[in-house]
Amino acid sequence: MPAAVLEGLSVALSQSRSDWADRVVQVDVTDDGASAVEVVGVTLTAPTFSGQAVGERGRTVRPGTTRAVSVALGAPVCATAAASEPAAAASVTLLVRDEQGRESRLTLEPQDPRGHLARIHGEDCAAASVARGARLTVDDALDVQQSDGRLVAALTVRLLPVEGGPAVRVEQIDGSVLLAPPDGPAWSPSDLATDLATDLADDPGSTADERTAVLTFEPARCDAHAVAEDKRGTFLGVHATVDGVPVPVFYLPVTTQVRGQIHEYIGQACGWA
Repeated sequence: MPAAVLEGLSVALSQSRSDWADRVVQVDVTDDGASAVEVVGVTLTAPTFSGQAVGERGRTVRPGTTRAVSVALGAPVCATAAASEPAAAASVTLLVRDEQGRESRLTLEPQDPRGHLARIHGEDCAAASVARGARLTVDDALDVQQSDGRLVAALTVRLLPVEGGPAVRVEQIDGSVLLAPPDGPAWSPSDLATDLATDLADDPGSTADERTAVLTFEPARCDAHAVAEDKRGTFLGVHATVDGVPVPVFYLPVTTQVRGQIHEYIGQACGWA
């Protein structure tokens, strides 16, 4: 394939909000050349994720346009490299075919202007670090009741310490585009904390007790389209420390059943359901 055709190609990374939970990103292929190409395959490699993220759904990219190919990231690599070692860059290998049927492979360094790979890696490793010390879950039911003439709802979050794991403390849980905590943009669940090593040292025959926190909320907004188009409004942003060290924010999901209950509650509280 002529070098001029290949030189007109560039790649960048993006992510649809609907793909956030599935850890899928889009490789956006732009053709600034004069000839259309078919993107036959895409392979994303990053040192912070295991294996290769492969997309094989073909896309024709015409001059002056950008087309996206979705790829699912591998498991995170959370081991910390030595400070003296520079971080290796991600790379994207494209298999492309021109209008004459000629194929070429080229490897490019993708632009990631919004830092999607770093954010996803931080979320993944924070969740894994917390999971070594505690199991965090949200109850599979939404509690809805009247309070001072208003319809309010509540989620129950549970923390079960992992025996022998590090100390975990949940410092804050963020509200969302749909969920408004009563005292500001976030909840401060002081009960979601434990130091299992201390507990067992005090009583070697004991087992860890489960901690719970009730997150009361009202609708953050009442426009029906916000619920109809919801992608991330039922994910809870968790700020935690592990052995006293803050980890990046990660997200605690609710079940599909509770997601539906939250949407139904918002409709009832807002008076349009």
